[in-house]
Amino acid sequence: MLVMILLCAFVFADKLTFGGDNAYPPYEFVDENGEHTGFNVDLMKAVSKAAELDIEIRLGEWNLVVEKFKSGELDGLIGMAITPERQRIYGFSIPHNSLHMVIFYRKGSKEPTVDDLRGKEVVVQRNGVMHDYLLENSITDEIVAVDSPLEGLKFLSSGKGDYGLFEKYQCLYFAKENKIDNLEASSMTVFDRDYAFATAKDDFALLNKLNKGLLLVRESGEYRDIFEKWFGSANWFEQHRRNLLVTAGILVFFVIGLFVLWFWNHTLKVRVKARTEELERKAIENEALRAKIRSLHDIAFKMESCTEEEDVFDLIVKAATEILSFDYYSLDVVEGDYLVVKRHSDNIEVNSRVPKYEGIAGRTLRTGKTIILDDVSKEDDAMPSSSKIKALLSVPIGTIGVFQSVTIESGSFNNEDAELAELLMFHALGAFDRIRKTKEIRFLAFHDSLTGLYNRTFFDEEVSRVDTFRNLPISVIFADVNGLKSLNDSFGHFYGDEYLKTISRVIKDSCRHDDLVVRWGGDEFVILLLKAETDQAEEIVQRIEENLSKIEAFSVEPSAAFGISTKRDQERDFEDVLREAELAMYSSKRELKNSKNSSRKRTP
Repeated sequence: MLVMILLCAFVFADKLTFGGDNAYPPYEFVDENGEHTGFNVDLMKAVSKAAELDIEIRLGEWNLVVEKFKSGELDGLIGMAITPERQRIYGFSIPHNSLHMVIFYRKGSKEPTVDDLRGKEVVVQRNGVMHDYLLENSITDEIVAVDSPLEGLKFLSSGKGDYGLFEKYQCLYFAKENKIDNLEASSMTVFDRDYAFATAKDDFALLNKLNKGLLLVRESGEYRDIFEKWFGSANWFEQHRRNLLVTAGILVFFVIGLFVLWFWNHTLKVRVKARTEELERKAIENEALRAKIRSLHDIAFKMESCTEEEDVFDLIVKAATEILSFDYYSLDVVEGDYLVVKRHSDNIEVNSRVPKYEGIAGRTLRTGKTIILDDVSKEDDAMPSSSKIKALLSVPIGTIGVFQSVTIESGSFNNEDAELAELLMFHALGAFDRIRKTKEIRFLAFHDSLTGLYNRTFFDEEVSRVDTFRNLPISVIFADVNGLKSLNDSFGHFYGDEYLKTISRVIKDSCRHDDLVVRWGGDEFVILLLKAETDQAEEIVQRIEENLSKIEAFSVEPSAAFGISTKRDQERDFEDVLREAELAMYSSKRELKNSKNSSRKRTP
C-alpha cells in the first residue's frame, strides 16, 4: 500500500497544468460538444508528446485564467502574446505563431489610425495585450475593458464606444459566425506580437523542454499540419507579408518563418516530381538518361541528410562532374551584394567575387531562369574569365546562387543538359533552405530576442561543457544595469529596450573574443571568462565602465553594478561561483545607492 501511495504521488508530481481562454477561436476555445479545441490546444498536445511531458489543459474565462497563472495555480499558458512588460513577469518559449492587432470601427466612418484613438472610448479585452498597449503608451483614459473579444465586437456593433482594438483574424472569425456586418477592420496593423507558451519566470527547465518539443514538432512537419488545419496556407502568407517586406534585407529567413520553408518544400517537391516525370517519359528508350536520373535521386537523398552547406556544395560538384559530365564548372553563392565562388574546376580561371546582378550569372539570378548560350562572345553582358570560353549553361539555385558550366566549343549544351542541371539544383535548393531554417531555429532557441546575446538556456549547457580542470581559473562577472526602471516609467518600455540593447552591445564589445556574454534576465547580464583570474575580470569591468561613460544618447549616464567571483578549485560547485558573483553585485549596487562614486566589490 505504501508503495502504491508513493507511486501515485510521483505520477501526480510530474503532471503539469496549462491554462487557456475558453472563447478565443481559432486559437483556443470550447466547442459545442464541450471539447477543448483550437490551434494552441492541438499544438500543446503535440509538443507535450514530443517532449515527454504530462500536461493537462484547462480552459476558462481569460481574466480568471491569468489570475490563476499569477497565483501559481497553473504551471503555464498555452498561448500568450509577448510584450516587454510580460517578459519581466513571465517566461516565454520560442514563438509558435504571430498575432496581428488592428482597429475595428463602424462602417461608414473614416478608417482610423492610432492617433485617432487618443482621447476616444476604446474597447479592449481585459488583461489582453491591447489593454497593456493602451496603458503603456497612455493613448486614452477612456478604456472599456470587456471579458472577451466577441463581447467587445457586440458592444461596438451596438453603437457604444468609438473603436475596438482586437486580434484581426480571430475577430473576423467572430464577426462572420455571429453575423456582425456593420464593423470593419483597419488595413493598417497597429503592431504584431509574437505568440508563445508562457511559464513562470524562472522555470528554465520547463521552458527548455517546451522549446525542444517545439523544434521536434516543427522538424517533423506536424506543426505545418496543425497550422493548415486551423488557418490554411493563404492566411499564413497574409499574416507574414508585412514582416517580409519590412525585414527582407536584415533577417529574411528569420521573418519568413517555418511555414515558408514548408510551403517552398511542398512547391519544390511538386516541381521536382513533375520535372522528374517529364524526364522519365522522355527517357523510356534511353537507358543512359534513366541512369543519370536515378543517380541524381541518390544525390538528392544524400543532400537530405546534410547538416552543413559545404557538404551540399561537394555533392553538387560530385553530381555535375560524375553524372552530368560537366568538366568546366563554377558554383557561386550570394553573400551580401556579391556572388562568391564556392567551388570551381581547377582547369578554368574564375572571377571569384563579382556584383550579384552583373554578367550572365547576375542575369540568371535576377530572372530566376536557366540560360543557354551557344557563343558567349555575342552577349554584351557576358564577363568570361577566359577568351577560350564559348558555350555556357547558367542555372539558378533559387535566390541563393548560380551554377554555371562552360565549354571551349560553341553549341555544346542542349535542353536535356539544362533539365538535368535544373533537377539537381532543385534538390540542392531544398537542402540549403532546410539547413538554413534549422540553424535559424536553433539560433532562436539559444539567443535572447531583444539583445541577440546568448540566453540562460545556452549558458547552462555551455557551463556543463567547459567546467573542466583545463579551463581553470574560471571567472564570472555578474552585471545589473542601473536606471532601467526609471527610464521605463518616464519614457516607456520601447525607450528602455533601446537603452538595454545599447548597454548589451557595449558589454559585448568590451569583452574578449572568446568570452561568453549572456542576458541573464530582465536587466541582468552574466559574463563567463575561461582561464581568467580575478584581476583579468576586473580589467574587463573597468573597460565596460569606461565605454559606458562615453554613451550620450540617453537622458541618464548608462551604468551598471558588477560582481566578480573566480573558481580555482575543480571540486567547487559552479552554482556557488554564480551565487557569490551575484551577491557581490548586489553589494556593489547598495554602495552605488549610498555614494556618488561608482565602485565594485572584488570577491577573491
